[in-house]
Amino acid sequence: MKKIRVAVVQMEVIPGRPDKNVKKIIEKIREAKKNKNNIVIFPEMAAGGYLIGDEWENESLIRNLMEINEKIREESEGIMVIWGNVWADFEKVGEDGRVRKYNAALIAQNKRWLDNGVFKGHTFKTLLPKYREFDDERYFYSMMKLANERKVNVEELLKPFEVKIGDEKIKIGLTLCEDMWWENYSVNPTETLVKNGAELIINISASPWTWRKNNKRHEVVKKILLKNLVDFIYCNNVGIQNNGKNIFLFDGSSTIYNSGGNLMVTAKPYNEEILEIDLFDEKSVFEEENSEEKDTRELYNGLIYGLKKFFEQTGIKKAVIGVSGGIDSAVSASLVTTVLGKENVIGINMPSVFNSGLTKKSAEKLCRNLEINYKIIPIQESVDRTINQLESNGFLTNEMVRENIQARDRGSRILAGVAACIGGVIINNSNKTEMALGYTTLYGDMNGAICPLGDLYKWEVYEVARYINKINQRELIPKEIFGVVPSAELSDKQDVTKGKGDPILYPYHDKLVRAFVEFRKDPKEILEWYDNNVIEKEMKLEEGLIRKYFKNRNEFRKDLEEKWRIYKLSYFKRIQAPPIIAVSRRAFGYDLRESQNGVFLIDSQL
Repeated sequence: MKKIRVAVVQMEVIPGRPDKNVKKIIEKIREAKKNKNNIVIFPEMAAGGYLIGDEWENESLIRNLMEINEKIREESEGIMVIWGNVWADFEKVGEDGRVRKYNAALIAQNKRWLDNGVFKGHTFKTLLPKYREFDDERYFYSMMKLANERKVNVEELLKPFEVKIGDEKIKIGLTLCEDMWWENYSVNPTETLVKNGAELIINISASPWTWRKNNKRHEVVKKILLKNLVDFIYCNNVGIQNNGKNIFLFDGSSTIYNSGGNLMVTAKPYNEEILEIDLFDEKSVFEEENSEEKDTRELYNGLIYGLKKFFEQTGIKKAVIGVSGGIDSAVSASLVTTVLGKENVIGINMPSVFNSGLTKKSAEKLCRNLEINYKIIPIQESVDRTINQLESNGFLTNEMVRENIQARDRGSRILAGVAACIGGVIINNSNKTEMALGYTTLYGDMNGAICPLGDLYKWEVYEVARYINKINQRELIPKEIFGVVPSAELSDKQDVTKGKGDPILYPYHDKLVRAFVEFRKDPKEILEWYDNNVIEKEMKLEEGLIRKYFKNRNEFRKDLEEKWRIYKLSYFKRIQAPPIIAVSRRAFGYDLRESQNGVFLIDSQL
């Protein structure tokens, strides 16, 4: 077969801004023509954005996006254009009673809509995800439902487009994002298209990044292509989509695979670029790096990108951060300084009588290393005043109340006040384990505009910290911070100079929270792992760790039940948390959809 030159456009899609997106699409079409490409490809929902929530119920927006489809068709003179956008059938309604909408791949050439014998100029997403942050079925009608409505097998609707490029004819199968991830569905759209004659598969995606997801995608594509020998193009977007609870990262990583499932070329993550390649030419193949350092690098780059785009989209240019001398605030401060610049970040240490000289010196050293503005604002006087005011009015304070007063004084009084003064925002320092176990004070350390570490466990925070020092080739984050026991320093029971810290056994409780949150395990299953002596294997714990922390089954069970209760009862804090950058397979917020139902334990469970 003659060579076909394709341009895969990895573009930033700005959610809810079709005006900006269509301008960019038209620019890239014209650039692709100039470079003598035969086909130019854009991501899924490239015009309007993907995760825009109930904006999809706005009929005026839908009509505007349909007009944009016609504008893009008009630009296809001399080239084939494939792009993602909504396609509406104004004669029918969806299951929500509104105009029926489809998540569509559109295809035009020489100003004409191309026809595959079933649809003219478009095809629809077959598999609509309804897990995690995805809510496609809330807004869109699927190819599966359409087949059911027409009383035909979905295979009869999944037809490739036979197109002509020069003197060559080729059959192109179009799929959208989830159609590639078919293993948990009854239909494999890619395989069906190949059976129906497709010689090339193009998957346009709006696929959010999570840690290690790209490796899984390569495996999925290779498995498909080893059975169906066709070339495969994956076109993804970059950017962020922020629903107010989570900031979802889109890394792009657009890839062209040969018919053996090997990578021919891949785009740089988080980078707008165009992959140009001759299909059906000699296949140069490369292998992606797989290592722990690559994983940490991807995580770090994702956090930096998410913060950068958050500040760009909001227009905020300054931030204040409470620096305690601990690892979480150190990593947050480093990330934010990298994004905003040292002149736009203020680090504030707010000691009470319980803060040690060790952590105060570490906080100062960190800010000096980062070269950010550093202030010390003690809180003991105002804390004592609050306690005195409460008790003089008959409200007796206990230790926990006094701890929370300190945290709220720092967050709601000092940090909020400074943020207002400088026209900036507070950075939240909470990590995922603390948030899960309620070890955070609402309106105290659970405040701010964004939470960079809210989807990282404590051990992952340390990994990112070590990586930061490595890429800076010096101890940007002081070594003393790595050595100090994690502690909120809110009472004499948390004296770091005596090795006393948080009431969380991070090496174990990190993994326990992961079992609760990401793997959806409950105490019954975890206790069974303990009883069957496989808990360290199942939870990937250091050998001997359980015996180190718990003398017997009763101690283990008691801790397990306590942490489960705290996890369930702390939802009210998490739902009021600032937006979290999602990097794991389940992030608190809109990704993990929790309910405030209290605690339920089967009597025989524990």
